[in-house]
Amino acid sequence: MYQEYLRKFKDVVPAVCHKNPDPSNEANTDGRNLSYNSKNGGQQTTRSGGSKALDKSTSQADVSNGGTSQNSQAATTNSDQTGEVITIPVTRGQITPEMVGRGNKIDSLTDFKVLISLRMSSKIQQETDINLARRAYGGDMSLEYPSSAKIVRIFTSSTFTDTKFERNTWMEKAYSRLKRYCQARGYEFQVVDMRWGVRDEATDDHRGTELCLRELELCQTLSTGPNFISLLSHKYGYTSLPREIDAEEFLKIFTSTEKDDQHLLNKWYKRDDNSLPPVFVLQTISKLLPDFMSRDQEKKKAAKSIWWNESEALQKTLTDVSKKVLGEKEAMKYILSITHLEVLKGVLESKDPSTECLWYKRTIKDIEHLEPSWQLSRYIECLGPVEKWQNSRQLLGKLKQKMSDILPTSNVQEYNVSWTEKGIDPTRADHADYLNNINDDFEQKMMKMIGSAINKKENAGTQEPLLQECLQHLEFCQRKSQAFGRSDDLQKIKAYLEGSSNLPFVVHATSGSGKTTVLAMAASKTKAWLSANVSVVVRFVGTTSESTDLFPFLQNLTQHIKKAKGEYAFRVEGDLKRLVSEFHASLQGVQPDRPLVIYIDALDQFSVGNAARELFWLPKILPNSVKLVVSTLEEAKYECFRKLKSFIKDESNFLHVKPFTKDDVQHIITNWLESDRRILTVEQRNMLSSAFNECPLALYLRLSYDTASSWASYHFGDEIRLEKTVRASINELFRRLEVMHGQVLTSRAFGYITAAKSGLSEAELEDILSCDDDVLNDVYMYWTPPIRRLPPLLLVRLKASLEDKHYLVKRGVDGVIVMFWYHRQFYEAAYERYCDPSVSLIIHTGIADFFSGIWAQGNKKSYTDLQGHLDASDRQVVEQPFCIADRYNTRKLNNLAYHRILSQDLNKAKEDCLCNFQFIIHRIKGTSVRQLMEDFELAGDVYPNDESINYIGHALRLSQSALIYDGDTLVSQMLGRLPSNEFTRDFLNQCEAAGVPYLRSSRCVLQQTGGQLQCALHGDDDEVWFLDMTKDGTTIVSSAASNIVKLWNVNKGKLIRSIDDLDKMVRNVHFINGDTRILVRTSNSLVCLTLLGDVIFRIPFVQHSLYVIGGHEKRTLCMYKDEWLQFYDLTNGTLKHRLTIQGVALTDPRGYRDFAHSFRLNLNYSTQELMALVDNTSKSFILLEIDSKTTPRVCRVFNDDGDEEELEIDAIAITNENSHVIVSSWLRNDLLFFSTRTLEKTRVIKGLKTDFSEKFQISYDGRYLFFPSKEQIVIYNLETQERKAILRHAHDIAVVRTVNMTKFVTVCGDNSIFIWNTAIEEIKGQKEGFIGTSVSHLLKIPNSYYVVTLTSHKNDFYIQVHDVKTGVKVRQAKLFNDHQNGTGLRPKISGMVSEKTILMPTNSRRFKNVSLETMKPTLVYKGRTSRYSPVAIISDGTEIATCTRGKSHVKIQCTTTGVTTCIIKTEPNKNFKIDNILTGPRGGLILVFYYKCNDISVIDVKNRHLRYVINMASELQFLTDSLFSVEISPDDSYLLLTERKTPKGYKPKSKLDYIPVIYDVESRTAIDLFDRYQDVENFILRGKSKISVDEVAILNKNQIVTSHEDGVVRVWDSKTGKKLHTLQGHSSSMELYSALGNSYFLSKTLMDTEETFRVWDTTSFRCVTSFRHDNYQSKVVNLDGNRGFVSCEANPARVIHWTLENGSVEPPKDKDPSELFTGRVLNLSTYLIDETDFSHDDDQDDDEEEKSDDDDDDDDDQDENNEL
Repeated sequence: MYQEYLRKFKDVVPAVCHKNPDPSNEANTDGRNLSYNSKNGGQQTTRSGGSKALDKSTSQADVSNGGTSQNSQAATTNSDQTGEVITIPVTRGQITPEMVGRGNKIDSLTDFKVLISLRMSSKIQQETDINLARRAYGGDMSLEYPSSAKIVRIFTSSTFTDTKFERNTWMEKAYSRLKRYCQARGYEFQVVDMRWGVRDEATDDHRGTELCLRELELCQTLSTGPNFISLLSHKYGYTSLPREIDAEEFLKIFTSTEKDDQHLLNKWYKRDDNSLPPVFVLQTISKLLPDFMSRDQEKKKAAKSIWWNESEALQKTLTDVSKKVLGEKEAMKYILSITHLEVLKGVLESKDPSTECLWYKRTIKDIEHLEPSWQLSRYIECLGPVEKWQNSRQLLGKLKQKMSDILPTSNVQEYNVSWTEKGIDPTRADHADYLNNINDDFEQKMMKMIGSAINKKENAGTQEPLLQECLQHLEFCQRKSQAFGRSDDLQKIKAYLEGSSNLPFVVHATSGSGKTTVLAMAASKTKAWLSANVSVVVRFVGTTSESTDLFPFLQNLTQHIKKAKGEYAFRVEGDLKRLVSEFHASLQGVQPDRPLVIYIDALDQFSVGNAARELFWLPKILPNSVKLVVSTLEEAKYECFRKLKSFIKDESNFLHVKPFTKDDVQHIITNWLESDRRILTVEQRNMLSSAFNECPLALYLRLSYDTASSWASYHFGDEIRLEKTVRASINELFRRLEVMHGQVLTSRAFGYITAAKSGLSEAELEDILSCDDDVLNDVYMYWTPPIRRLPPLLLVRLKASLEDKHYLVKRGVDGVIVMFWYHRQFYEAAYERYCDPSVSLIIHTGIADFFSGIWAQGNKKSYTDLQGHLDASDRQVVEQPFCIADRYNTRKLNNLAYHRILSQDLNKAKEDCLCNFQFIIHRIKGTSVRQLMEDFELAGDVYPNDESINYIGHALRLSQSALIYDGDTLVSQMLGRLPSNEFTRDFLNQCEAAGVPYLRSSRCVLQQTGGQLQCALHGDDDEVWFLDMTKDGTTIVSSAASNIVKLWNVNKGKLIRSIDDLDKMVRNVHFINGDTRILVRTSNSLVCLTLLGDVIFRIPFVQHSLYVIGGHEKRTLCMYKDEWLQFYDLTNGTLKHRLTIQGVALTDPRGYRDFAHSFRLNLNYSTQELMALVDNTSKSFILLEIDSKTTPRVCRVFNDDGDEEELEIDAIAITNENSHVIVSSWLRNDLLFFSTRTLEKTRVIKGLKTDFSEKFQISYDGRYLFFPSKEQIVIYNLETQERKAILRHAHDIAVVRTVNMTKFVTVCGDNSIFIWNTAIEEIKGQKEGFIGTSVSHLLKIPNSYYVVTLTSHKNDFYIQVHDVKTGVKVRQAKLFNDHQNGTGLRPKISGMVSEKTILMPTNSRRFKNVSLETMKPTLVYKGRTSRYSPVAIISDGTEIATCTRGKSHVKIQCTTTGVTTCIIKTEPNKNFKIDNILTGPRGGLILVFYYKCNDISVIDVKNRHLRYVINMASELQFLTDSLFSVEISPDDSYLLLTERKTPKGYKPKSKLDYIPVIYDVESRTAIDLFDRYQDVENFILRGKSKISVDEVAILNKNQIVTSHEDGVVRVWDSKTGKKLHTLQGHSSSMELYSALGNSYFLSKTLMDTEETFRVWDTTSFRCVTSFRHDNYQSKVVNLDGNRGFVSCEANPARVIHWTLENGSVEPPKDKDPSELFTGRVLNLSTYLIDETDFSHDDDQDDDEEEKSDDDDDDDDDQDENNEL
């Protein structure tokens, strides 16, 4: 490399060196330079003709924006401005003809064009280099793609002795701030300073110059923005001896050298004929002077003296003789200093010096004229031969001139300082000011350049995550494809690609055989094999963070395929099943002239999550023009190869990568040697070949070759030894590196890389090593640096030793480029060597300390130096906040807990992670709940007895579904589940102090930790249908509406694997064959699977038949229908025999009526010997012996008449000893025992009438019968007949399983699986606040904390008043005689007349005011009402409006006197009767609705007249005569009416949705509230829309909110109908609750799968917080004045008060609530019906409603006199 570099510059150097000297360049005397002058306060002047220096008053904000004039808003533009990819739900990805066809149903073609041009364009990532991206997505391997690294990496070039204080100042101050600045922008900041911390090892092998140039080139390649910083001043610098000299050139020099000097050339240079062309190699110093590396300081010093004397003599000889022999031009390679070479490469090779290079040019006044001295020689060449140092000064002057000519003036910062006896002296004020100024200038200029470069890079489009992922895999493929051989293997892949097979092609081998190389080579040749138009997509699993887990892997792969096809590529979201479907869909539509080839290497490298290695996601049959090549290891533990063999039956589609043949080996070695321009001696080559014969693995050949290629021709005998195995070769490599770089540094560096969870970046490793005092004490053995950090050169040298051979590779993880072992064998060897238990705790602690940030921000870390002195120092490590700018610090979140736990420092693990609220919430939001639970699972293994971890971990397990739904629910979930005790109190305090808005409930509404519920698994995104559990209770299998079968580890509460490629309708699942197999019922077959998901056999399933599983270890299946039974052997799926029963039909009729849910019924039962099946009448069962072919016996249980007429068998079981069959009917729930011998009823256990007998099961010990009964599990002790109910759920239990009657697993109709342990005592107080069984009415008392409930319990009803602020029930009265007399209608409350009075209808058909204080009727309204009379409270509570008894007119009555004040005629037609009467908040407007009539009468209450009639059909275009919902605005200015209609612009009846219509009361104009463009997009992309409204609410007179079937809340302007906001967060239908004047409104979902509250701010319309509850909240009311809201929990009923904590709005400071209701009076009685209610009515008028209103027998004045 060194020679190549010099050859590259041989034409440039002479031009620089041979110009006439320019005296003006010798000193800064021309006035152009920046001048530092202590007398003028350190102000700097600018260079004439150039731009001004960076103003020090520039704000930090300006600098952080890259020095641009853009404001922050422009720098962070929104998606509409930037064309940012918008995440949408999973779609088919492109506009297909079918979609266009659906678009034709839309009247307006403009809508379709707008959709395409506006909506779609916002989803396309704009790219500046379209051609580059297109070629990358197409898999073009011939391009050199730009670096994907997000790194700012600068190379500081300077001479060693004269810039120490400048470099130290930057290291102490600037670098840490630049790290923070880059970190905030998502970039790493790295500094390569090759002059700091140079050890003897760096000199010993003479590779310093090569490493400098290599690292500089790496900076130029990787760095974003500046990459080269020069501090060149007056010193030219050291000229190193060339490590290699061309043999021909060396001999010319040697023969022309004086004989006295030839001995040194002979001594230090040896000819290596293995190099092509041959070279003379400079020997390592320690080889000839062993004491050079001695620990004996005297011997070391003597050896150093010899070396420096001889090296100077060698340098002089080479310089002098080469000038004579080679000419001055060729001799420059022996003359140029290392610094000179760095400047030539850093500046002259820079693509853009103005953005990449800076020169901080210090001038020391008159330094050239000072007397030579040792101190002066540290700043300028002045000692030794005059000719030598004068020549150095001349070369320096010309180099400076060249730099000045190239670099813009703004990139050169100049400073003038004066000389002192100490040179630069920081103790002097002027020099201290100079150092401060050069530091400030450096910081500001760097920030400006970095910011500008990052902005440019991000705007260029090459930072698109998908493109970055693509580039990383292409770069890896390019590197791995640089190999030779394998022609036979490649031909097999080529034949597959050219052939007609529509199956995947599998490359398989053992570890180290070279399968990755084979795939990479094939991928690189595919375009040449097929055509240039073929799209090649490559993925090397595990080489990037996005290719390790299945979900992001498929997301990126699917996007990539679409890009390669030229389609719109959305980042697909949704559950894994939909993602897999989208991946398969992306393979469709590939054109024959543009085929697609996909390579996926190392399937075995997938993480075990999501059952990736089960390969359910891999297409089994490929579409036309698509080929798929995959590779995997063969070992069974990885599962992949076995799975591939199960569905690919064609052996020609498998390629076993075999060991190389001898001819292959020779061919490969020859090609490798030619590529490296090397040869081997005969002895060496034979040694290499024979070694491979002993271990014929590709990896071994690579390792052995890398060793052999370093042999020189003069190496022989013991010097050319090779190890015999891969592991031994790797260990030998490690040993050599330990010798070369130091055992402590090497072992710790490799230990940290190996132990790290996913590798470490170079900057991370440098920081970690800088905090490891064992390493630093070893490094600082003979030298103490000014800053206690690891010298960068040491890590650069160590890293280069591995990266040269690609043993250490780089990959993207968490947004950074990390280093990790390229092969599993390296990892295993390194782990065994460097991570043994004696040091693993130190290693994990070091990594954990780094990611905790404990030594950042100036925190000093103490240490003890080699002399035993205790001290502390700032290690200058980067900070580790949880968030960096607007991004989560995923590096910290993914690594901290893992290493803290494994460091076995319990207190720090709890303090930093497991009991740290901030860590947990950021872990959830920044990564995932699953990863957080893995942290706690690991902690549970390491610290099984820590109570704090167990409490919090348990609470998190119970809260998984809620936290997956919304991470911000963490506070409410933890406060609701954790008890406050010594183990949890601190964590709960953290939760409350976090400042996160959350909902606080007045009562416990969540299952608490320490209770019987152990875990709530997020079973599926859809409803979980069925489950079964193994006999040992360790594993469960579940099925769901998503048609996915899942296996779960019960003890860990963790998913084992998913199986989702079975059928479109997966139903029941069972463990069979001694729990070694799974039987899955689908719509058309019974599928037997292994526990790994492999299909063993299928049994066709007859429609509407039933089946039962029994026999020994569940090895027999009986399928039956009507009169036949078929018996199958479940070990192989074969039919054993068939029976026919005469006169009995077996199939359950409920299975025909409700096939969709019949799979849940359990109307059969089986033991090892017997089966009992219920017949189609459900009155009898048949009993049969499993192993017998005799006719089954029939047992009649219930008769068809008498008191058993309605009874049916709803549940059945057989006792374990096969002595009795137990049946029951849910109408009585008695347990009826029938002898299996006589079929006679022998015993009855009386049941509880309120139970619901179904799905009987018998415990394994035979002592108990249990079954799910609605929300609980009922258990009968069959010996004592004792009954008990346990484990009350929020919903009806669908399935229950247990093995020991203590551990239960249940499913109850949502997407969760609950794991219980009844051995734990149930928590007391979990259901405090019981008020009854159910609440039918919930009303708020305006502007207070009081609510009124009408509650039922058993057969009684109660009116209750609750002070929700104190949680006290202040009034309660039991209702008597109302529901027991009259018509027997249930009681109801019609509304609040005043703050202490409610309006109630009675069964005596009179309205009454009831006092909430006394619970007595205080007013009886005159006249009896019609049956089911509607009523509305109007005129601010002073009147009510109801209908006359004939339901033809509206009657207005006074709420203080009960007198009818007027009757308003309303009927549009005498044939229609009033159905309902509604009013608004003010009660100034009445709307009257009629039975089967589409007219609405609008009545003005104030003027007592009918204003007009609205015809819903003609004016509103509603299609029915009823309304879905009606609202009236607070000021009575508009109506909000909702019903089904066809949206405007659509063809009539082409689409029907529930659409709200704003109807202006004055103008009588209507505006539809319809999200047209969202509907069009949904219609085109998905073929359907979910825009129908579920509920509407009026926030205020100007704004309306609506909820929709798509789970979206929309906000509208009530004046214009314009959509103002789209609020997302829900996934299903919801209800809305608001209160006028409140600062927030509430949404509550209706579906069991998403039982959630969401609170929305009415100003910003952002979601303030959400709450996922365990129990159904049946009634909700929003209290006035931001006092929170109240819900009623169902069964048992409780009143819950919810308040928003840490919100932006405080509730009002109310008076003492006791002023409204004093004390507690709970024993009141209310008699709603009195004898006088009937005294004034005509008893003969039985058909009162049908009579004329002339018969309205009111006690007030005649109604006619009051008509208006």
